[in-house]
Amino acid sequence: MIRPSDMPPPSPPSNPTILCSFAAATVVALLRERDQEIRQGKWPRGLLLYGPPGTGKTSLVQAVVRECDAHLTMINPYSVHKSHAGESEKFLREAFSQAYSYASSGKPSVIFIDEIDAICPRRSSRREQESRIVGQLLTLMDGSKSSSRSHLHIVVVASTNRVDGIDPALRRPGRFDSEIEVTVPTIEERLQILELYSKNLQLDENVDLQSIAASCNGYVGADLEALCREAARFAYRRLSDFRDKDALILKMEDWENARAEVGPSMTRGITKEVSKLSWDDIGGLKDLKKKLQQAVEWPIKHADSFARLGISPVRGVLLHGPPGCSKTTLAKAAANAAQASFFSLSGAELYSKYVGEGEALLRRTFQKARLAAPSIVFFDEADAIAPKRGHGGSSGGNVSVGERLLSTLLTEMDGLELATGIIVLAATNRPHALDAALMRPGRFDLVLYVPPPDAEGRHEILRIHTRHMKLGEDVDLREVAESTDHFTGADLEGLCREAGMVALREDMSADSVCNRHFQTARDSLRPSLTKSVIEEYASARFR
Repeated sequence: MIRPSDMPPPSPPSNPTILCSFAAATVVALLRERDQEIRQGKWPRGLLLYGPPGTGKTSLVQAVVRECDAHLTMINPYSVHKSHAGESEKFLREAFSQAYSYASSGKPSVIFIDEIDAICPRRSSRREQESRIVGQLLTLMDGSKSSSRSHLHIVVVASTNRVDGIDPALRRPGRFDSEIEVTVPTIEERLQILELYSKNLQLDENVDLQSIAASCNGYVGADLEALCREAARFAYRRLSDFRDKDALILKMEDWENARAEVGPSMTRGITKEVSKLSWDDIGGLKDLKKKLQQAVEWPIKHADSFARLGISPVRGVLLHGPPGCSKTTLAKAAANAAQASFFSLSGAELYSKYVGEGEALLRRTFQKARLAAPSIVFFDEADAIAPKRGHGGSSGGNVSVGERLLSTLLTEMDGLELATGIIVLAATNRPHALDAALMRPGRFDLVLYVPPPDAEGRHEILRIHTRHMKLGEDVDLREVAESTDHFTGADLEGLCREAGMVALREDMSADSVCNRHFQTARDSLRPSLTKSVIEEYASARFR
């Protein structure tokens, strides 16, 4: 049991609106005894806070308890679960009894049940001891409505990050009447949290907390606290004299290094990539990059403009074309340009020997993407994830794995109509194998063909892949580009690598890569594509 004076200072609440909603509900229940409606017991006696871990649910409770000068009774799974029968129920009775004792003496009282999903799980997943605990808690909560106790200033608050994992009986009227979602902080709220946690740190004049906050999509308050701590550690390692604390100044590089180490906790267990690719890392494809900017970057960066004109952004973009032509690279660059979280899934990750596991991963990825918005969900090899019905590979019963994945994907994409800041990108080099349902309006609204690079594009790709190589004066990359017709971007990357290897084979002490090395490499390689193959990809039709 904890009194307000014993509590540590609460972490900053992630959302002021949520704080106001929770505070209003709690303060009214605790303090406004003269209000006739409240005396009749028509306000919620139980409040359920739910949301991802680290969003500040416990901090919200502590902040309101301090505001009301109330007594706080804490209940968590570690204190409830006992080894001997009956001890858990006894602990709950004593906790409620203590709260009523304080309330009877005129002091408002809050009973806070942390991680209630672990204490009162759904009936299908619980054991006999947990059934007794649930029954005891229901009895205690129903007892608070008795005439002898209805006048007492007491509120029961519970928190969970798995709201569907608790016993439904707890959510019936008269128990947890009010439910408040504690969401992931917005960019403005992340900035406020960073400013609070870094107020005692010395920041270099080049540190831009606004840009750091913008790059931390999906971070909750606890993640941002860990980020500040990790940035300070990187700055500490740079000190030559560890005793000179005044020299501890956090630079922008410390924050960047820290962000590489500390990711958003709620995305753990899901394939999430932090893309550092830019449009400049992709050679050629100028028109295609412009279309992707308008479809992906604009709706996220200029959402107000879209809303002002009543424009509905596209929800899905399908990239199709030959292998090795930068479809995946384009998706990552788009995510980086839009400063969006990037979730990537492939067929290999979704096909599992356990029935339903792939669909669960798909649903979980979309759930995390909603929480980490703005975000991009990217499906590589989309034809393996959403094949034409009847061609889905191994079966489980009468429905193939591919058909189950397709059904789940269609459901999730249709659900994006109510979501904001989430775009689905997919790539395939087998467009004819995709199910036609994906091409219906509201799903993949934009279909873009990614062609192999032309001569100018090949020149840009060669420049990108040789920017860290020392080239001989006789190397003419434009000439190399002209001689590599039908080469894909991946082929050209391999050509540059092979030219370097040719130079090393010739002389391990070579200090540059010369034209003859490129010519030797060119003669040893064959393009991945032919004219007929390119024409086949270019003529693909979806509708």
